[in-house]
Amino acid sequence: MSKEHEQLIASFLSGEDVAEALLQACRNDPQLLVKLADHAVVDRLLAFQPYNENENLFAAEVRQRLESKEDESFVHDVHLQLQKEKRRKPIFFIRLAAAACVVISLTLFLKAPDFMPGSDLAQLTSSRDAVWKTQALENGDSLKKGLISLNQGYSEITMNNGVRLILEAPIELELKSLDLIKVNHGRLVARVPKPAIGFTVLTPSSEVVDLGTEFGISVDDKGASEVHVLDGEVKARPLQQKTFSNLVVNEGMAIDENQQVTLIQSNPSKFRRALPGRSSENPNYLHWSCDGEERVLECGGTGIYGQFYPGEFKALEGGEGPTYQNGQFGEALYLNGKDAYVTTDFPGIGGNHPRTVAFWTKVPRDFTFDNGYAMLGWGLMEKGSAWQVSPNPTPGEGPLGRLRIGTKSAQVIGTTDLRDNRWHHVAIVMYGGDEADVSTHILMYVDGRLEKTSIKSVAKISTQLDHPSSRPLMFGRNLRFVDDSENVGENFFRGWLDEIYIFDTALEQEKIQSLMESNGLPN
Repeated sequence: MSKEHEQLIASFLSGEDVAEALLQACRNDPQLLVKLADHAVVDRLLAFQPYNENENLFAAEVRQRLESKEDESFVHDVHLQLQKEKRRKPIFFIRLAAAACVVISLTLFLKAPDFMPGSDLAQLTSSRDAVWKTQALENGDSLKKGLISLNQGYSEITMNNGVRLILEAPIELELKSLDLIKVNHGRLVARVPKPAIGFTVLTPSSEVVDLGTEFGISVDDKGASEVHVLDGEVKARPLQQKTFSNLVVNEGMAIDENQQVTLIQSNPSKFRRALPGRSSENPNYLHWSCDGEERVLECGGTGIYGQFYPGEFKALEGGEGPTYQNGQFGEALYLNGKDAYVTTDFPGIGGNHPRTVAFWTKVPRDFTFDNGYAMLGWGLMEKGSAWQVSPNPTPGEGPLGRLRIGTKSAQVIGTTDLRDNRWHHVAIVMYGGDEADVSTHILMYVDGRLEKTSIKSVAKISTQLDHPSSRPLMFGRNLRFVDDSENVGENFFRGWLDEIYIFDTALEQEKIQSLMESNGLPN
């Protein structure tokens, strides 16, 4: 390769406007394209160039050559060069291999009839409580080029190149091609397999090009955007600039509506990275109706672990203890926030196994921080090992009085203020798996509607049932107490509980709404 050619390539890579000259050089010397592969620029030409609706002339010429049946030797030449580089420079080969993946993928894209304009680009593979703005979509539906708007819930879209997109409502995005989408506003996570390296996400303020990774994109209503690298590496830039910056795991970039850039730390807790599967048709469950006259809380349902677990009323230091009062369905359990609680022998649902807790509650307006914890809970008071539901009593952790699920040192807190002395139906759903995490695997519902979260932590869920200090299910008392002689603030819940259910599966919204409306599952 001549020095002139080397200078042209160097200038092109640095962003200079030499496309016309480089194109003419390639016309005069077709082998120059193969030399470009030596410098690992095929990926830049075909996928990593700054996006332009009027495509760069040189890149357009390369695409035209790839599309032509008479030019199939180009991909073959790249493969031959890869074999040479593999023997010579293993690290450099990795970079070229990534470029080759782009070349091959694009060649298939241009030649396969399934990928012609108007053809399917993706499939809706999963959704949870999804409400669409303009069209009713079902799992399994094919998606073509165009606009997608999700008003409520979560959905997963799988592109035909293997890219998985987790959408969190409200979000509006456009499917532009197999390897290009635009997010107008909202939040998503993209997981990109190696064959789809170069997958690009546009926003009103930025462009993000994947290098084989998982990353989150957030776009506000003004068009300002953030990219958070959750795994691997991406290239990112403000849309009006040519130069990309490389970002790796734990790094991020914020670009405001005026194209000002701030480097930030990646924050996985801002994004939902997985969706739950469907619950079992006939789940096992326990049900405490809170109706009765005796100081025993009767337990019904189908049973869990083949057993039922009635609750025993407790009171410290001769206190009154729990009482029955008017509830949402019949009577309810009232806990005074001073000495009243209920114990059971139910060990709880442990590890990272799925579960749903649902019940009615009424929280008084004069709720204070020292009587907010422990509507119900079980497990071990060590990091990630507890499972405790309460209205949030700690200002430092999030808004007061909002529904809170805590796993000890990691919590999710909602946005609806429960402190209005009115009955509210609440439900907490955790779907399980080896990667179950507080930030991604918990959904909360208030009055049958999916609850937006104000705070969520990043921590693995592993509820411990078999430790000597693990506690079985209790209503009304904080799991952290040492013994019955301890009677200090923050140990008891003050308020009402009614129709308490615990399921050994992750219920869908339809079933939660049925519990709320009819106090039972749909037939």
